[in-house]
Amino acid sequence: MREVLGTFWTEHAQHLSSASDIFFHFEMLSQFLGPSLPISDVTNAKLLDYRAARRGGTIEATEELVRDRPKAWRHRMITKTGFIRPVAPQTVNRDFAHIQAAMNWARDVHGKPMPTIAWTRLKSKEAPFRVRFAAATEFEQLMSGAHPAMRTIILCAVTTGLRRANILGMQWHQVDLSSCTITLPRVKGDKPHSVSIAPVLRAALARTPPNLRKGPVFDATNYKRRWQGAVKSADLRDFRFHDLRHTFASWARQNGADLADICEALDHSSVAVTQRYAHIQPETTTTAFDRVADLLASQSRSQSRKKRA
Repeated sequence: MREVLGTFWTEHAQHLSSASDIFFHFEMLSQFLGPSLPISDVTNAKLLDYRAARRGGTIEATEELVRDRPKAWRHRMITKTGFIRPVAPQTVNRDFAHIQAAMNWARDVHGKPMPTIAWTRLKSKEAPFRVRFAAATEFEQLMSGAHPAMRTIILCAVTTGLRRANILGMQWHQVDLSSCTITLPRVKGDKPHSVSIAPVLRAALARTPPNLRKGPVFDATNYKRRWQGAVKSADLRDFRFHDLRHTFASWARQNGADLADICEALDHSSVAVTQRYAHIQPETTTTAFDRVADLLASQSRSQSRKKRA
């Protein structure tokens, strides 16, 4: 088991943006099943036991498992009785995806025989995807009640669709105000991703004098308290920071962006992921048929003008 997971980690996973999470999942699985377990002895039943332990919060947080984890992480992830906290179904499914990827790597790259696992059936049923986005009035109230430093962070989130970690970790060298682009060297999928800077965000960022544009772009001091204060001041119900990303996608969709455009903007792995916004209809719908008809009409008018000339 440890050889299969370690090989995948060394040759591939350690270079991914989610490397830290993958490493922890591998360490946890090795501890639960036993690092010396022959890979041929991995069965559906053993993985179901692991799933139950993850969901039930019965995996012990041993010192070996958590020794390199920061204090804040330990406080968030470990119970007072010394166990890893229970997780949602989608988290266990991600664990299984990482394990499956490691076993596929050993099979496809190194020709190692792997046991047959019913991965699809092992997955837990996930709750329906939640899409909560701000109405225009809610966004105005959120901005109005936010701390000045938080307003710029909120503005960046709703105009770029970037994830919280990308925003709070953004450095000035990633921002090009002259070309109005932000380039992130590492995002989900471990590939560069660029987004456009809207005029309103550019104006906010340009308030920072050029000589001070070094290090972090945003002031994340007391981020959690300031965010909660803004939400409370705006009297928003069931609203999280990630919903600003949903707001970007939903507003884009309402204003005519197609799913492929939104997929690229959000850096989704495929349009299938972006389908969650398919139910949102543009306020002014222009179909593919309309676009072709408009093109032909434009060409016809152009030819008529040439004949008259």
